[in-house]
Amino acid sequence: MKRTFAKVQIVFIFILFIIIPSPVQAIVKFNTDFQNYYRVDPNGNTHVTFVINQKNNLSIVYATEFGLNINETRVSNIKVTDEGTTIIPDVVKTLNQTTISFPFANKVVGKDKNHSFIIEYDTTDIATKYGNTWQVNIPRLETDEGITNRTVVLAVPNNFPIPAYIDPKPDSANKNIYYFNGPSLSNKTISAVFGKTQYYKGSISYHLINDSKIKTTTEIALPPDTAYQTIYIENIEPKPLTIINDEDGNYLAKYSLKQNENIEIKLTFYVKLDFLPKSTSLNPSEKYLQANSIWNYNNSVFTTSELKNLTTSKNIYDYVVDKMKYDYEKVNRQKSQKTPAAESLINNQSAICTDFANVYVSLARKAGIPARELEGYAISENSDLKPLSLTQDVLHAWPEYYNKITKTWIQIDPTWANTTRGIDYFNKLDFNHIVLAIHGINPEYPIPAGGYKYRQEKTKDLIIEPTESITFPDPVFSITSNKQDGKNLILTINNNSGVSFSGNTITENNNYIMESEQQIFLPPYGTTELKLKLIKQPFIAKNTTKTIIYINGIRFEQPIEINPRVSQTIFFAISGIILAISTFTTRYLYLRRQKQKTVIYR
Repeated sequence: MKRTFAKVQIVFIFILFIIIPSPVQAIVKFNTDFQNYYRVDPNGNTHVTFVINQKNNLSIVYATEFGLNINETRVSNIKVTDEGTTIIPDVVKTLNQTTISFPFANKVVGKDKNHSFIIEYDTTDIATKYGNTWQVNIPRLETDEGITNRTVVLAVPNNFPIPAYIDPKPDSANKNIYYFNGPSLSNKTISAVFGKTQYYKGSISYHLINDSKIKTTTEIALPPDTAYQTIYIENIEPKPLTIINDEDGNYLAKYSLKQNENIEIKLTFYVKLDFLPKSTSLNPSEKYLQANSIWNYNNSVFTTSELKNLTTSKNIYDYVVDKMKYDYEKVNRQKSQKTPAAESLINNQSAICTDFANVYVSLARKAGIPARELEGYAISENSDLKPLSLTQDVLHAWPEYYNKITKTWIQIDPTWANTTRGIDYFNKLDFNHIVLAIHGINPEYPIPAGGYKYRQEKTKDLIIEPTESITFPDPVFSITSNKQDGKNLILTINNNSGVSFSGNTITENNNYIMESEQQIFLPPYGTTELKLKLIKQPFIAKNTTKTIIYINGIRFEQPIEINPRVSQTIFFAISGIILAISTFTTRYLYLRRQKQKTVIYR
């Protein structure tokens, strides 16, 4: 878990080993109070101050040096003061930690004697700005000694947005200063999000190639809408044949390529990220509980005793975060194909983001929790703490699970919880995870943006940057040709805008069409069919009439043609047969009467 880890080197006076029996070794040698101050400036730089007070619990022991492991790597201006004496510390940076160690200038001996010292530094790893939102993450604190009390004071600039989330809740607040202490703080990580919505502008290049000698049709994955994000496609050139949405909610744009043809597709779009996810009225498919070649929880590896009690989304998350270890070098060794979850679980000390995600999805599905994997663009301001593991434009992967109580898909990130040593990515996400592809039915398809390249060229095809808030356009609809299937009339509804639509349509009752209310979904620039039930049909001739349809509250008066119960071809055929029979019968009767007259007048 994420922590600030302090260690104290102590010296026992020789008499300790003579007069104090061995059970006394368990006595806590110090009571340690931590007062931590975090002052964030308008640029995001945070000045951190640790005021530490140690009280000796024994008269025959004193500390000689102190070490502090902090989970920040971008650290500067480190200063240590021991009872007014400045000390030059020894600073060592490891993969995702910085160690600050130093000898004490003052040796404090005697029971109940207090020793106070101060550690200060600046870091940009505590507060991060994303457009008009801010995220603050303060590490938890662990020491080798007992923590008697811990107080944290967080001061942010006056121009910060209203907080959307602070955990744990502060004991008190005074304008832009938040105070945490005592039981409510315990020894937790403090996480805060200021602002509720963030906007990004993005551009993506897709490179399609048809090496074959025949015409082919292929598709690309556009950024989809999710519970957290809303997409507005500003422009896509060249225009696709159509855009459809698959079972997972991916937007797939279809293109036709001639033989030996290359196409470069340019997409510009906006993303609106909300801190709180939207619920859904659709229950997840049973397919989100199935095992497959990647999420292979039916493997015997998943039958060990330590996995039996993993029945909730939270304890599965905690298990994956604690059990697996991120391998910073594996991304350079990893092949393009994904590793099955069973293999990732066996090699849990050498994992990248896809391993964390796939193990979580497998364990969740095994426990009966619908789950799937997301791949996308994650904005990492510090790759030591928040690494990116996918090779296509250096993307990221994380899982989501379905909360049956709130009817919501919840995104989480066990990888970054592991590498940041405990930042809470379960109860909250952040504003730097942008989904490019959803993998629920198929663990490897569709390919996310950034993966469509000419012969695996290493091009930079993805740019996403924060932008000011914009107003997304309303969807624009049109209704085109209709066809008739028995007693059903089928209309095609077109979405002529770059935003999706999900909602109801209302069809008014008339002489031919039954009143109805139906729910539809339209991806950006996509189409869907609306099925209307006929009350009656004309007997012979087609009938042209109008129907009134409301879509998103907009009234459409749509001309429609209704086919007769009997087609004109069949009608004329039957009429011809009847006429022929009638003519034959008439002639037959006429000839018969003529024959009778001849017999009579002979």
